[in-house]
Amino acid sequence: MLEFFSTGLILLIIFLPAMAIAYAISYRTIGHQAAQRRLGRSALLILLAFFVGFGLHFLGKYGSISICFLFAAYVVLWLLTWNWRKKKAGALLFDVGRFSRSKLMLWVGVLEALLAVFNTWSAINTISTGLGNDTELVQVISQLVFFWSLAIYFLSSGLSRLEFRENGICYMLSVVKWEKLTSYRWNQEKPSIVTIEFKQPPYLLSTGFWSVPIPSAHRDTVEQILAEHVNN
Repeated sequence: MLEFFSTGLILLIIFLPAMAIAYAISYRTIGHQAAQRRLGRSALLILLAFFVGFGLHFLGKYGSISICFLFAAYVVLWLLTWNWRKKKAGALLFDVGRFSRSKLMLWVGVLEALLAVFNTWSAINTISTGLGNDTELVQVISQLVFFWSLAIYFLSSGLSRLEFRENGICYMLSVVKWEKLTSYRWNQEKPSIVTIEFKQPPYLLSTGFWSVPIPSAHRDTVEQILAEHVNN
C-alpha cells in the first residue's frame, strides 16, 4: 500500500506542475474557455488513472503486472501502426508542423524518461540485493516496462506534427477522417486559433474538439482546406 501511494505521489509531483504549465500555455494560445475544457479533461484522465491503479492494487501483484504489460502492448501497437494509419489518411495536403502543445508533451516525455532512468537504477539495485521469488522479479520488470512505455508515449506525441491529408487530419499520432468532423471556427479574440469539433472524440476520453494555433502565414491555406472538407 505504501509503495502504491509513493508511486502515485511521484506521478502527481510530475503531472501537477505539467498541468499548470499546460494551462498557462493553453490560456495564452487558445483562450480561457478552451484551456479550461482541456484542463478539466486532463484532470479527469489523471483521476481515472489513479482510481484504476488503486483498484488494480487490490487485485494483487498480478493485477498491477497485467496492466503494466497491457499498457506497454498498447503503446507498441499504437506506434507500429502509425505509418499504416497515416498512409490510410491519404496524400499530404499541408504540414503545419509542431506547436506549443507538442512541445509540452515532449517536455513531459523528457521528465518521464528521467523518472524511468531513476526507476531503472533503483530496480538494478533491488535485483542485485536479491529478490524473494520470480514473481517479485516480474513485478519489478513490469514497473520498468510501464514507466518506459509512458515516456515513449509522451515523447512520440511530442514529436508529432499537425498534418492535413486527403482523407483527414493527423495530430498527436491520431487520425480523424473528414466525415467525423462537424464544424470549425476561428477564435475571435485570437484569430490564429482554429477550433475543430468532432462527432466523436478520436480516442477514448479525449476532448470533443481540437483548438490549435495556426501560424498567420498558413491561415489562408488551412482555411481553404477546412472549407473544402468540413461542412459548417
